[in-house]
Amino acid sequence: MSKSVVVAMSTSGLDYYPFEHDIRILRLRVILGDETYVDSPEFIDHDKFIAWVNNNPDKLPKSAPPSSLELRKFFLGLLDEGYEDVLVITMSSELSKTYQQVIDIIPLLQGKMRVHVFNSRSGTFTEGLMALEADKMLKKGHSIQQVLNRLEEIRRLTHVMFGVDDLTYLVKNGRLSFASQFFANLFKIKPLINVDRDGRAVVAEKIMTTRRTMLAISDRIRQITASRDYYVFTLYSGDMEIHQEFVDVLAEYNNLSGLPAYPISPVVTAHSGISAFGVGLLPL
Repeated sequence: MSKSVVVAMSTSGLDYYPFEHDIRILRLRVILGDETYVDSPEFIDHDKFIAWVNNNPDKLPKSAPPSSLELRKFFLGLLDEGYEDVLVITMSSELSKTYQQVIDIIPLLQGKMRVHVFNSRSGTFTEGLMALEADKMLKKGHSIQQVLNRLEEIRRLTHVMFGVDDLTYLVKNGRLSFASQFFANLFKIKPLINVDRDGRAVVAEKIMTTRRTMLAISDRIRQITASRDYYVFTLYSGDMEIHQEFVDVLAEYNNLSGLPAYPISPVVTAHSGISAFGVGLLPL
């Protein structure tokens, strides 16, 4: 059996996973004004990032993928450790350039190490859970192809939805159109954002209040979970009062209490904004 390892991006939220794991993290960059940080709690944790945003209302945080040099060093480091197969699970290629960057580096490693790249077509902790599932299967002796088949099944049935108070971040960072922001602000809409099957963030419903957005997500969860079992978790960026209200809605209307809650990493929050709240559903 070849020596294999699973890699996830820092967007996966695995830095905040409360249990030990063996997933390697490919780190992106967070740009705050004139400073650039590695997307890691060691350099810019969730609380520090939120504090910067609150203290700099006229500035917009940005993100950047790892440079070509950083990617080469990362994968050559894995090669030096003796890994023969590397399974990389990335954020949706529609939301991050990192997927294509990893694809582009494969020829450099040809004949030395096999790199398998899986586009999660999603984001946040759904990536992390896919990586954890892949690692578990590889440790049980499953082949890379068997793992990829399982990941494709998970991807097909996975759902990620979130609400935002302000579309400014998503629009200015190129994840939604300006028209979406214009009409949302004009009519004071609090949209429900869905990550679609192609991995794009799209406005699924245009709703007038944050509370109604929460109820709309609750209704969608009810429909999705009617036919099979799912692992359900919540996501939050910076506004914990909004997140707690969302948690209460899910407890009251979906009988979902004690759900795992994961912070959205600084790189992703740079696009969603600090008032985002959401939910992920992965098939069991």
